[in-house]
This record gives sequence, C-alpha cells and structure tokens, in this order.
Amino acid sequence: MESTSAYIITLITALIFVLISALIANAIKFEGGSNPKDPQLRKTWFWILAILNPAVAFLLGYFVFKPDANIMVVNNYISALSMGTAIGFVLYILLGFILSKVFANGKIGHWF
Repeated sequence: MESTSAYIITLITALIFVLISALIANAIKFEGGSNPKDPQLRKTWFWILAILNPAVAFLLGYFVFKPDANIMVVNNYISALSMGTAIGFVLYILLGFILSKVFANGKIGHWF
C-alpha cells in the first residue's frame, strides 16, 4: 500500500512539472531578429525543471508522505520512492519529448 502511494507521488510530481514547464515555455515571448535567444531560454527552463523534478519528488515523498510504521515498511517505501523517482524522471523526459514533437511549430517545440 505504501509503495503504491510512493509511485503515485512521483508520477503526479512529474506531471505537475511538465505542466509548469509548458506554462513557462508559453510565457516566454518570441524574439524577432536573426539571432533570437528565446528557444534556448525555453530549453534551459525545461532542463532546469528536469533536474528539480526528481529532487522535489523524493523530498516530498520522504518528508511529507513517509509512513509512520515499522522499519521494514519504511524501507520498502523508501525503495519504492527511489524507483518511482527514477520512473518520474524518465516520464518527464518522455512526455517532454512527445509534446515537443507534437507541437513542433509552437513554443513547446523548442524543448528538444
């Protein structure tokens, strides 16, 4: 039961970070001219949030949602939280890549 909540926490955190990244990408205005810097800024914010995603997911799961039970349950939860954090990171990158290719002509298309 506790391991399921660890996976859910990391998946929800990854989805929230993708949403935040999309909001930031849409908030950055297009720059005109021959050498615009806005695509690089969107890509930078995407990767900054990619680094923050696993850290926030793990810390949130560890300090806020860690069960108060015996050591065996807590160790299983920490193990599931660690695997879920890695899965959440891969999910963030995968969703970012898919959205980048779907919206290739938009602002989100600059992530990759």
